[in-house]
Amino acid sequence: MSRSVWLVVCLLGIVRVVQAQQEVATGDAAMAKFDLDSALQAYRAAHARLPDDYEAAWKLARALIDKGVLSKDGVEQRRFCTEAEQLARAAVKLNYGDSKGHTYLAVAVGKLALYEGGKRKVELAIEVKREADRAVRRNNKEDLAYHVLGVWNREMAELNWFLRKFAEMLYGNFPSATLDDAIQDLEHAVTLAPSVVPHRVELGNTLASAHRWQEANDNLEKALAMPRAWVTDEYYWDVARETLKRVKPHLT
Repeated sequence: MSRSVWLVVCLLGIVRVVQAQQEVATGDAAMAKFDLDSALQAYRAAHARLPDDYEAAWKLARALIDKGVLSKDGVEQRRFCTEAEQLARAAVKLNYGDSKGHTYLAVAVGKLALYEGGKRKVELAIEVKREADRAVRRNNKEDLAYHVLGVWNREMAELNWFLRKFAEMLYGNFPSATLDDAIQDLEHAVTLAPSVVPHRVELGNTLASAHRWQEANDNLEKALAMPRAWVTDEYYWDVARETLKRVKPHLT
């Protein structure tokens, strides 16, 4: 390869990187305005232009997860989460040492577990915890990973007897999980990121599961009073309102 050709190739590569970075920035700006569709379009463009860009991969996975959360169509939800899982796995391979890829892989796998049953559900549950643990080992301020661990602990603590025995048969000692663990993880998430509505809502939900009704009420009411900070907040406010219907009759 001649020097002039090599220089052209290098320049084209630099241009691709700059353009991908600009598209990621466009996606970030759209997310700040709660324009998820525009953000998704920008992140897709960045990922298509530069498939080995770590930031574009995990941010596209995040946007797809949000699309799945907001969709009311089960088939569409699963499709978004499946694509997000694939992208998050790619992100982990691109930068195994960073927390974001592991965090969004844990989230995507957790969403997919909702559509599975039996052995596959248990396998996915094990992976959710493993990836969330990896995320917090890499960054102990990764609030979403603590959120994931909190929800995981709650769901595993409430796992029915049959599935728990099935899990123990497959894996031996199934990872311990209690509602106290779940509350501790979610409280930590709230401490790290107090402006994040979903952390506060899931903490309220978990306190309700533990029959700590007044604390559940206080956290859910606080979540409803918080300003909107992310595109999925309205969804979580609806969840909070539904949980409050169950909580209010228990208040003295």
